[in-house]
Amino acid sequence: GSRQTRLWVVAPGATRDAGGEAAAVEAGVWAFSRTLANEAANLDVRRIDLAPALSSKDAAERLRALILSGTEETEIVLDADATRVVRFHPGRAANTAGEAAPAARLERSNTGGLNEMVWGPAERAAPGPGEVEIAVAATGLNFRDVLWALSMLPEEILEDGFAGPRLGLEVSGRVTAIGAGVVDFAVGDPVVAFAQSGFATHVVVPEMVVAPMPAGLDPAAAATVPVAFLTAYYALCTCARLRKGEWLLVHGGAGGVGLAALQIAKWKGARVIATAGSREKRALVAALGAEHVLDSRSLAFVDDVRRITGDGVDVVLNSLFGEMMERSLNCLRPFGRFVELGKRDYVANTHIGLRPFRRNLSYFGVDLDQVLQHQGEDGARMFREVMALFAEGGLRPLPYQPFAADETSDAFRLMQQSGHVGKIVVTPPAPGSVARVKRQPFVVAERGVHLVTGGLGGFGVEAARWLADRGAKRIVLVGRSGRPSEEGRAVIAELAARGVTVETRACDITSRRAVETLIDGIETAGNRLAGVIHGAMVLQDGLINAIEPKTLEAVIAPKVIGAGHLDAATRGRKLDYFVLFSSATTFIGNPGQGSYVAANGFMEGLARQRRRLGLPALAVAWGAIGDVGVLARNKAVMETLASRVGVTPMEARLCLDLMAEALEGQGGASDEGVIAIAAMHWGKARERLATLRSPSYGSLGTDQQAESGTVAAINIGALLRSADIDTVRKTVSDAIVEDIARILRLPKDDISRVRQLSEIGLDSLMGVELGASLQERFALDAPPAGISSGLTVNELTETLIQAVAAPVDEAAGVTLSLATKHVGDLDAATLTPFNELVEKNVADIKEILP
Repeated sequence: GSRQTRLWVVAPGATRDAGGEAAAVEAGVWAFSRTLANEAANLDVRRIDLAPALSSKDAAERLRALILSGTEETEIVLDADATRVVRFHPGRAANTAGEAAPAARLERSNTGGLNEMVWGPAERAAPGPGEVEIAVAATGLNFRDVLWALSMLPEEILEDGFAGPRLGLEVSGRVTAIGAGVVDFAVGDPVVAFAQSGFATHVVVPEMVVAPMPAGLDPAAAATVPVAFLTAYYALCTCARLRKGEWLLVHGGAGGVGLAALQIAKWKGARVIATAGSREKRALVAALGAEHVLDSRSLAFVDDVRRITGDGVDVVLNSLFGEMMERSLNCLRPFGRFVELGKRDYVANTHIGLRPFRRNLSYFGVDLDQVLQHQGEDGARMFREVMALFAEGGLRPLPYQPFAADETSDAFRLMQQSGHVGKIVVTPPAPGSVARVKRQPFVVAERGVHLVTGGLGGFGVEAARWLADRGAKRIVLVGRSGRPSEEGRAVIAELAARGVTVETRACDITSRRAVETLIDGIETAGNRLAGVIHGAMVLQDGLINAIEPKTLEAVIAPKVIGAGHLDAATRGRKLDYFVLFSSATTFIGNPGQGSYVAANGFMEGLARQRRRLGLPALAVAWGAIGDVGVLARNKAVMETLASRVGVTPMEARLCLDLMAEALEGQGGASDEGVIAIAAMHWGKARERLATLRSPSYGSLGTDQQAESGTVAAINIGALLRSADIDTVRKTVSDAIVEDIARILRLPKDDISRVRQLSEIGLDSLMGVELGASLQERFALDAPPAGISSGLTVNELTETLIQAVAAPVDEAAGVTLSLATKHVGDLDAATLTPFNELVEKNVADIKEILP
């Protein structure tokens, strides 16, 4: 019926990695129940792998406690001494760590996720002529690094610069080696420098981008200097030619470049108006010398600038994008200079009209990375001029927030959310603390025989071609009929022309005798069976409630029975590999494929069994293969998979090469016997598939794949107690924008946060839908009151927050400590407005959190 029901499926051994045998049949049932959960909306299916070592009494008590616990977990392992849960993780196959590497470098995730960045092993390189090697003490984080880590910048935006498409542009440390011709530096000198791949323990850089570290500076403080100050110096002194008495508008005044620009403007005798995104940031910028500080999140700054100056400013240093960037042009007086620091409008190819430029305006696009690359001598000269100002006491390092190597992802995320003040600085891991990966290369034996079932066409025959490309000289392709497809015949002819012996044989792999005869026949005349790829399959889709025994058997037989026979027939033989072709549908529980999912689940359990016995085995859960096989022939099915469950097609050769990585260094851990190679849009998949909302899948997907309907309910009250008010505002505002974008069928970037909802197309009926959506999104007891088409997104954000509690801003303490640390030489009167604001926030916190 329709009554909501929780179903507990007990499948001992389904995921077993320790404490008992891995069970292939139970693994098939486990996978099958994922599809059941997606097809039956009224069933909340939970899976339990129960340790066989538990007595009946203990097992009953553990199950009772689990069922009554109210847990949200759906994939649970009950061992005699612990309760564990299943987690899917992105990344490469596990590898054995070897000896310590001499250096380490931060590696970007291929998926664009911040949590997946890792410090990997690296080699040290001897400096060449005119180069120095630096042992890095600290690395400054810049927004370009965050955008590159998130895969939000095209390579062409970065590849023309000094650092290129790499992480890390500025470092501080000590010289450890010098190349021929270097005369200004010696081993042991403390220095600051620009770098390529600066997130590392060691870097080699040209001498001209290195400068002595100012005396008395902490290395972390020194790492705040190069990018921020040279960018501000180049922008204001070289491009804009800022003069004494001129008005300067600095957007993002509390950021690294903004604070550096403030110091340089004061040194030049200019007057500064700055913008910042929070009250604390505005108070800090004012304390550091800006005459006026405005809200960067409101377009009101345009009118405020004209009110303050009368006719506008002489120079705008811009880091805003979109409409705010365009409106900033209107802040310039005649002969004004607009200096663009951001990259988002370049990536988006934003168009701006020429009308404002009729007043003799100048526009400068500033990218320090390109200055260092194409005007190296000028860049080096300016760098020396900036460092001389530090030596003379004219400039000070920026306030910063330090992060350790194991907190790198947190550092990137803080900058992504604009939650920092000044600079973020990361300390690399200690040299020698990152191990080299010990890998055993996967080698395809030239003299052995390689067996591929289901190899007479599609992906199977492509696997045969891949084996031949890696050195195989004898390949046996097996199918029920023994007749290759047209595609298969073409590949076989191509391989034969290359000197590869390819045999095609008919074999019913559901027959034990037929499989044994096949294997024995291969090994006659002294041949050795080197490896097996089991790719045989039959697809007969249908919903679980309509499955007939005949169709179930047709799908199960070639995969399950065939795999069992191949396993039994080869256990006494020394194979290089034993690969079972599974499907990504297995771990997502694709609706309509319950039989197929169950069969693949069995093969994954079999792979775990073999690994536990010390036998080679790898079950590969393939995603969509777009260029060969079933989906290549049926574009409609491919489009359906992409739109409904987020499956994205991949090239067969790339997938097989990734499989080779998983085959390297095969160990005995049964969990290493199963790997998925798939491209998925997890946001779309979570919208459609109930199974994927389980915590088991929580770490899958990048930061850009969070979509409407896929984000967990947001508890504003809890947020107010755990995050600063600006983070809360951003979280709530982003959620509102997502819901509006879904209702209006518009890109999220097209939703203005400062225009009335009616102006962006939301009518009263849509307002009702928005209210219901926000009620669910924020777990409210009723739709939020006061939703009006006359509100803006920002105003609606404040309404929702105020409805829950008064703003709580715990960032005040952090900002206060930074101010105390870095502006301690200012007199008390200068900091009074800032301190008063902090004290008010502390009082608010005490009211809400007694």
